[in-house]
Amino acid sequence: MKIQQTISVEAPAQKIWEVLWDQYDRACDWASTVNHSEKRKVSDSKYTGRSCHSTWGEISEIVDNVDEKNMTYTYHADGLPSMMRKAKNTWKVYPKSVNTSEVSIDLEIVLAPVPKALMSWMIVPRMKKDIIQTLVDLRYFVETGQQTSAKIKSDIKYFKKNPVKAF
Repeated sequence: MKIQQTISVEAPAQKIWEVLWDQYDRACDWASTVNHSEKRKVSDSKYTGRSCHSTWGEISEIVDNVDEKNMTYTYHADGLPSMMRKAKNTWKVYPKSVNTSEVSIDLEIVLAPVPKALMSWMIVPRMKKDIIQTLVDLRYFVETGQQTSAKIKSDIKYFKKNPVKAF
């Protein structure tokens, strides 16, 4: 399954790139589908990885390629919820003018056979909706410095079930 989406953002491309790549481990700051994220070291890779708790479950990622000049990066998941077998994603930022850019996401997911056969009618529309919401979350965060109401609601629900423990 492939999901490709693009959104226009009223911001310089470099500002968007800083959120997407320079703060790669902080997707939890803006994406309503990611409630917790952190950088992780990956052996035998020149790039980093990220561990996330998402609305789909625990996901671990490894960055495969980064092109800072063209503002694009690709990563694959090496740890996924059981309903998914494989996932790969590419983010790209396109400058359109001084203060306008486009951001695209190109996601490829292979579902496990049983979920694909029994639940793809439900999973695919939800994934598409989540990808669109993630782009909306990014645009709002970059343009305003604030989280969307969807992000706030998602975090409230997550942290109610998973309270942060004081050390």
